[in-house]
Amino acid sequence: MALHVSPFLLHVGAAGLMVWGFQALQSLPITALLETQYGGHFQFLTIQALFVSIFAMAVAALVDVFPSVSGLRTAKRALLMVGMPLESVVASVYWPLMMFLPYAILQAEAEAAENSEPTFSTEMIKLARIPLPVDLALHAVPAVSLLLDFILMEKKYSRAAAGYAMPLVGACALLYSSWAEYCASINGHFPYPFLTDNPFGIRVVIYAGASSIAYWSFHLVNHLHV
Repeated sequence: MALHVSPFLLHVGAAGLMVWGFQALQSLPITALLETQYGGHFQFLTIQALFVSIFAMAVAALVDVFPSVSGLRTAKRALLMVGMPLESVVASVYWPLMMFLPYAILQAEAEAAENSEPTFSTEMIKLARIPLPVDLALHAVPAVSLLLDFILMEKKYSRAAAGYAMPLVGACALLYSSWAEYCASINGHFPYPFLTDNPFGIRVVIYAGASSIAYWSFHLVNHLHV
Protein backbone atom coordinates (compact mmCIF):
# COMPACT_ATOMS: atom_id res chain seq x y z
CA MET A 1 0.00 0.00 0.00
CA ALA A 2 1.59 3.28 -1.15
CA LEU A 3 0.40 6.46 0.53
CA HIS A 4 0.20 9.51 -1.76
CA VAL A 5 1.48 12.05 0.78
CA SER A 6 0.82 15.42 -0.91
CA PRO A 7 -2.77 14.64 -1.96
CA PHE A 8 -3.41 13.10 1.46
CA LEU A 9 -2.26 16.26 3.21
CA LEU A 10 -4.47 18.39 0.96
CA HIS A 11 -7.52 16.23 1.59
CA VAL A 12 -7.05 15.85 5.34
CA GLY A 13 -6.09 19.51 5.74
CA ALA A 14 -9.08 20.76 3.76
CA ALA A 15 -11.50 18.47 5.59
CA GLY A 16 -10.01 19.57 8.92
CA LEU A 17 -10.40 23.26 8.09
CA MET A 18 -14.01 22.77 7.05
CA VAL A 19 -14.87 20.79 10.19
CA TRP A 20 -13.14 23.45 12.30
CA GLY A 21 -15.15 26.18 10.55
CA PHE A 22 -18.43 24.46 11.33
CA GLN A 23 -17.44 23.80 14.93
CA ALA A 24 -16.35 27.43 15.33
CA LEU A 25 -19.86 28.51 14.35
CA GLN A 26 -21.24 26.91 17.49
CA SER A 27 -19.62 29.53 19.74
CA LEU A 28 -20.76 32.53 17.68
CA PRO A 29 -23.87 34.69 18.28
CA ILE A 30 -25.40 33.53 14.99
CA THR A 31 -25.86 30.05 16.49
CA ALA A 32 -28.00 31.40 19.34
CA LEU A 33 -30.23 32.99 16.71
CA LEU A 34 -30.42 29.89 14.53
CA GLU A 35 -31.19 27.59 17.44
CA THR A 36 -34.57 29.31 17.66
CA GLN A 37 -35.32 28.57 14.00
CA TYR A 38 -36.50 25.36 12.36
CA GLY A 39 -33.63 23.76 10.45
CA GLY A 40 -30.90 25.61 12.32
CA HIS A 41 -27.66 25.88 10.36
CA PHE A 42 -28.97 23.35 7.86
CA GLN A 43 -31.37 25.89 6.41
CA PHE A 44 -28.34 27.22 4.56
CA LEU A 45 -27.11 25.83 1.25
CA THR A 46 -23.62 26.74 2.49
CA ILE A 47 -23.80 24.18 5.30
CA GLN A 48 -25.33 21.44 3.18
CA ALA A 49 -22.66 21.94 0.50
CA LEU A 50 -20.02 22.08 3.23
CA PHE A 51 -20.86 18.57 4.43
CA VAL A 52 -20.81 17.22 0.88
CA SER A 53 -17.33 18.73 0.53
CA ILE A 54 -16.18 17.29 3.85
CA PHE A 55 -17.35 13.83 2.80
CA ALA A 56 -15.65 14.27 -0.60
CA MET A 57 -12.33 15.16 1.05
CA ALA A 58 -12.67 12.31 3.56
CA VAL A 59 -13.30 9.77 0.79
CA ALA A 60 -10.46 11.30 -1.24
CA ALA A 61 -8.13 10.74 1.73
CA LEU A 62 -9.22 7.10 1.81
CA VAL A 63 -8.44 6.86 -1.92
CA ASP A 64 -4.94 8.14 -1.13
CA VAL A 65 -4.50 5.39 1.46
CA PHE A 66 -6.24 2.62 -0.51
CA PRO A 67 -5.74 3.53 -4.20
CA SER A 68 -6.55 0.03 -5.42
CA VAL A 69 -10.12 0.11 -4.07
CA SER A 70 -12.07 1.20 -7.14
CA GLY A 71 -15.31 1.73 -5.24
CA LEU A 72 -13.72 4.51 -3.20
CA ARG A 73 -12.66 6.42 -6.31
CA THR A 74 -16.11 5.99 -7.81
CA ALA A 75 -17.66 7.39 -4.64
CA LYS A 76 -15.19 10.28 -4.63
CA ARG A 77 -15.97 11.23 -8.24
CA ALA A 78 -19.70 11.06 -7.52
CA LEU A 79 -19.24 13.40 -4.54
CA LEU A 80 -17.14 15.76 -6.66
CA MET A 81 -19.89 15.87 -9.28
CA VAL A 82 -22.35 16.96 -6.59
CA GLY A 83 -20.00 19.13 -4.54
CA MET A 84 -18.37 21.22 -7.26
CA PRO A 85 -21.64 22.61 -8.66
CA LEU A 86 -22.98 23.31 -5.15
CA GLU A 87 -19.82 25.09 -4.06
CA SER A 88 -19.73 27.11 -7.27
CA VAL A 89 -23.15 28.49 -6.35
CA VAL A 90 -22.10 29.17 -2.76
CA ALA A 91 -18.91 30.99 -3.76
CA SER A 92 -20.33 32.90 -6.73
CA VAL A 93 -23.36 34.15 -4.78
CA TYR A 94 -21.89 34.64 -1.31
CA TRP A 95 -18.72 36.62 -1.98
CA PRO A 96 -20.15 39.24 -4.38
CA LEU A 97 -23.09 39.84 -2.05
CA MET A 98 -20.79 40.02 0.98
CA MET A 99 -18.71 42.67 -0.75
CA PHE A 100 -21.50 44.78 -2.23
CA LEU A 101 -24.82 43.85 -0.56
CA PRO A 102 -24.09 42.13 2.77
CA TYR A 103 -27.60 42.87 4.06
CA ALA A 104 -28.94 40.65 1.25
CA ILE A 105 -27.01 37.59 2.42
CA LEU A 106 -26.59 37.97 6.21
CA GLN A 107 -29.32 37.61 8.81
CA ALA A 108 -29.82 40.28 11.43
CA GLU A 109 -28.55 39.65 14.93
CA ALA A 110 -31.16 38.34 17.35
CA GLU A 111 -31.82 41.63 19.11
CA ALA A 112 -32.42 43.53 15.91
CA ALA A 113 -34.36 40.73 14.26
CA GLU A 114 -36.90 40.74 17.08
CA ASN A 115 -37.62 44.44 16.64
CA SER A 116 -37.65 45.03 12.89
CA GLU A 117 -39.28 43.83 9.70
CA PRO A 118 -37.06 42.25 7.01
CA THR A 119 -35.30 45.09 5.22
CA PHE A 120 -32.29 45.93 3.09
CA SER A 121 -31.58 49.06 5.16
CA THR A 122 -28.24 48.75 6.95
CA GLU A 123 -29.30 51.59 9.23
CA MET A 124 -32.12 49.51 10.75
CA ILE A 125 -30.34 46.22 11.31
CA LYS A 126 -27.09 44.91 12.77
CA LEU A 127 -25.81 42.06 10.66
CA ALA A 128 -24.77 38.72 12.16
CA ARG A 129 -21.25 38.52 10.78
CA ILE A 130 -18.72 35.76 11.35
CA PRO A 131 -14.93 36.12 11.74
CA LEU A 132 -12.95 36.06 8.49
CA PRO A 133 -11.05 32.79 9.22
CA VAL A 134 -14.37 31.01 9.84
CA ASP A 135 -15.87 32.71 6.79
CA LEU A 136 -13.04 31.43 4.59
CA ALA A 137 -13.30 27.93 6.04
CA LEU A 138 -17.00 27.79 5.17
CA HIS A 139 -17.21 29.77 1.92
CA ALA A 140 -13.80 29.48 0.23
CA VAL A 141 -11.94 26.35 1.35
CA PRO A 142 -14.63 23.94 0.06
CA ALA A 143 -14.72 25.34 -3.48
CA VAL A 144 -10.94 25.73 -3.73
CA SER A 145 -10.16 22.27 -2.35
CA LEU A 146 -12.66 20.51 -4.62
CA LEU A 147 -11.38 22.40 -7.66
CA LEU A 148 -7.73 21.65 -6.86
CA ASP A 149 -8.51 18.00 -6.32
CA PHE A 150 -10.39 17.68 -9.59
CA ILE A 151 -7.88 19.59 -11.71
CA LEU A 152 -4.71 18.14 -10.21
CA MET A 153 -5.68 14.62 -9.18
CA GLU A 154 -8.62 13.46 -11.27
CA LYS A 155 -9.38 12.82 -14.92
CA LYS A 156 -12.09 14.87 -16.57
CA TYR A 157 -15.54 13.30 -16.73
CA SER A 158 -16.42 11.50 -19.94
CA ARG A 159 -19.30 12.84 -22.00
CA ALA A 160 -21.49 10.00 -20.74
CA ALA A 161 -20.58 10.63 -17.09
CA ALA A 162 -20.99 14.41 -17.45
CA GLY A 163 -24.52 13.76 -18.68
CA TYR A 164 -25.49 12.95 -15.09
CA ALA A 165 -24.78 16.56 -14.10
CA MET A 166 -28.15 17.87 -15.25
CA PRO A 167 -30.35 15.43 -13.29
CA LEU A 168 -28.08 15.77 -10.25
CA VAL A 169 -28.21 19.57 -10.32
CA GLY A 170 -31.97 19.46 -10.91
CA ALA A 171 -32.50 17.09 -7.98
CA CYS A 172 -30.33 19.23 -5.67
CA ALA A 173 -32.18 22.39 -6.73
CA LEU A 174 -35.58 20.81 -6.16
CA LEU A 175 -34.59 19.38 -2.79
CA TYR A 176 -33.00 22.57 -1.48
CA SER A 177 -35.70 24.93 -2.75
CA SER A 178 -38.41 22.71 -1.24
CA TRP A 179 -36.50 22.54 2.05
CA ALA A 180 -35.94 26.32 2.13
CA GLU A 181 -39.61 27.00 1.40
CA TYR A 182 -40.69 24.55 4.09
CA CYS A 183 -38.37 26.04 6.72
CA ALA A 184 -39.58 29.53 5.82
CA SER A 185 -43.21 28.46 6.20
CA ILE A 186 -42.39 27.62 9.83
CA ASN A 187 -39.88 30.36 10.66
CA GLY A 188 -41.69 33.16 8.86
CA HIS A 189 -38.58 34.06 6.87
CA PHE A 190 -35.85 32.46 4.76
CA PRO A 191 -32.25 31.87 5.82
CA TYR A 192 -31.14 34.38 3.18
CA PRO A 193 -32.75 37.86 3.24
CA PHE A 194 -32.71 38.09 -0.58
CA LEU A 195 -35.20 35.22 -0.58
CA THR A 196 -37.32 36.69 2.23
CA ASP A 197 -37.64 40.01 0.41
CA ASN A 198 -38.87 38.51 -2.86
CA PRO A 199 -42.21 36.90 -3.78
CA PHE A 200 -42.51 33.27 -4.80
CA GLY A 201 -42.24 33.95 -8.53
CA ILE A 202 -38.94 35.78 -8.12
CA ARG A 203 -37.65 33.08 -5.80
CA VAL A 204 -38.32 30.50 -8.51
CA VAL A 205 -36.21 32.61 -10.87
CA ILE A 206 -33.46 32.77 -8.24
CA TYR A 207 -33.54 28.99 -7.77
CA ALA A 208 -33.39 28.50 -11.54
CA GLY A 209 -30.52 30.98 -11.85
CA ALA A 210 -28.54 29.23 -9.12
CA SER A 211 -29.17 25.90 -10.85
CA SER A 212 -27.84 27.33 -14.11
CA ILE A 213 -24.67 28.52 -12.35
CA ALA A 214 -24.20 25.06 -10.89
CA TYR A 215 -24.77 23.26 -14.18
CA TRP A 216 -22.66 25.47 -16.43
CA SER A 217 -19.82 25.89 -13.94
CA PHE A 218 -19.46 22.11 -13.77
CA HIS A 219 -19.35 21.79 -17.55
CA LEU A 220 -16.92 24.72 -17.86
CA VAL A 221 -14.48 23.21 -15.35
CA ASN A 222 -14.80 19.78 -16.96
CA HIS A 223 -14.28 21.27 -20.43
CA LEU A 224 -11.16 23.18 -19.37
CA HIS A 225 -9.69 20.12 -17.65
CA VAL A 226 -6.88 18.67 -19.77
